[in-house]
Amino acid sequence: MKLVTISCTLLSAALGLSLSACSGDDGVGVTATASATDTTGDSTGDSTGDPTGDPTGDPTGDPTGDPTTNTTGPDTCDSCSDDATCNPDGSCTCKDGYEGDGQSCADLDECESGKNACDPDATCTNEPGDYKCECNEGYKGNGMSCKDIDECNENTAECAVHATCTNNDGGYDCECEEGYNGDGFTCQGSKEFGEVCDDPSACVSGLCITDTQCTVECSIEDFANDCGKQGYYGLCIFSGNEEFPFICAGEIDAGNDENDDKIVFSGETVNPSFQSVGDVDIHLVKIPAGNFDIIATPNPDDDLAVIFYGIDGNLLAEQDMGGAGAAEGANVDSNGDPLYAVVVNVGNSNGSYTFEVIKN
Repeated sequence: MKLVTISCTLLSAALGLSLSACSGDDGVGVTATASATDTTGDSTGDSTGDPTGDPTGDPTGDPTGDPTTNTTGPDTCDSCSDDATCNPDGSCTCKDGYEGDGQSCADLDECESGKNACDPDATCTNEPGDYKCECNEGYKGNGMSCKDIDECNENTAECAVHATCTNNDGGYDCECEEGYNGDGFTCQGSKEFGEVCDDPSACVSGLCITDTQCTVECSIEDFANDCGKQGYYGLCIFSGNEEFPFICAGEIDAGNDENDDKIVFSGETVNPSFQSVGDVDIHLVKIPAGNFDIIATPNPDDDLAVIFYGIDGNLLAEQDMGGAGAAEGANVDSNGDPLYAVVVNVGNSNGSYTFEVIKN
């Protein structure tokens, strides 16, 4: 047997997976008081001789001489509400935004009463002594004047890539294009696994290997051939996409044969069997960093080939150098990443074979 040496320094797969005041009179009352000593001998105590006792001679008793001044009465503005204005005549008037008799004022709900200037397409919000207007969603303006936003022309609509946008008053509608299903905001294509695609939304799965095919997610945790187990074909390879790290890719179709598709570790030997001429088995080799011989040996009258792929789907080596009964394999310098060994029955008979991973 001749072994070919391959290095598993994996290349990046070129897969391109697309996968918001009261004013008041502050006057102080003044009351004049008579002197305790009367120098006139007048029993009134008035130095002027005026029987009224008014030093000014004014019969009103007002020391200012102004008959309109009330020197002792209370300030009438004190009775006005904090939300009212005191008038020059002492009366009270509620401020704008309030209603009442001036001495008691309550907030006027302009929104509830309809006494506001908000646009019909705006929302009115009452505030103490005031209100505010704000345009409704789908409209723009200052609240007192609002006009429709054309989301389609302004590119603010959230329609799916494969949907058409139609503007309407205060909003817009999205409708999936022909061949796509959904509510217009999400449109999923009808293409199945393996069909050519140029956009993830064209695929039922929402996964597209750009310009290649629609695909599906897979895992390398429990099965060597998870794609086959799901009813698809290809190898479960690392995609480089954080959201969908492993996908099915390639044309290898090994069917679903859990008994013969094995996860094989260092130092392990397994004995699968070919079920037919041309049968294909997929083995997932999980080994640490180091040097290994990976060998498949058929029965004396059987012939097989072994094809090695990196976990990213890159072809590493293809061994079919012997004939019937000849072992095929490769010497592998592993970097610790898993790799695939695809064993193909290239002979004319069925039978078992030995597959082993030997640490050097």
